[in-house]
Amino acid sequence: MADLKPRRISAPVRYAIAAGFVAVACVLMIVMLRAEYTAVVVVMGSVGLLWISLLLGNYGYRPRIQGQYLEVTTAVGRQSLDLAALSGASWERGRSGSVSVRLQDDLTAVRVSIPVPPQVHPHLKDALYAAATRGVLVPQRVTRLFNLPDIPGAPRTGASWVPVIVGVLAGALVVGVVAGLLASA
Repeated sequence: MADLKPRRISAPVRYAIAAGFVAVACVLMIVMLRAEYTAVVVVMGSVGLLWISLLLGNYGYRPRIQGQYLEVTTAVGRQSLDLAALSGASWERGRSGSVSVRLQDDLTAVRVSIPVPPQVHPHLKDALYAAATRGVLVPQRVTRLFNLPDIPGAPRTGASWVPVIVGVLAGALVVGVVAGLLASA
């Protein structure tokens, strides 16, 4: 029988995991560069940056509804978001043209790709409508995706700090690679 208990991982925990990953990756890269495995370092750095962006962005795959929770699979395993406590949303378009919506509750946030499965869509629509009724400023692009009325004063897309945090951690990873190169010289 499946475990129905929701698993919720807070953003600071995800950031701490990512920072720890960056530290371990930097040390491994220094060791690999000293052993002159430059190609391995480049591949490891690329995979590391991708993993960090997935971890911090909390991209959710295979969304499904478990009671009042939206459950998705992320880089750190199963993650649940309390739809009854939805406190924010933002809209993002990827470089490939894909659209995703970042949903946030009191503890965590997840990002899901649009379109969502048909069995999930009405639950998200209801949660967004309930959040807007409680006074949450759901961005215009999100309300339009779910055919909800625009909220006066709501931003067009919403804001996200994830790109800034990913940039800082990516910079730390690059500094680690450069330090490794300098140490191996």
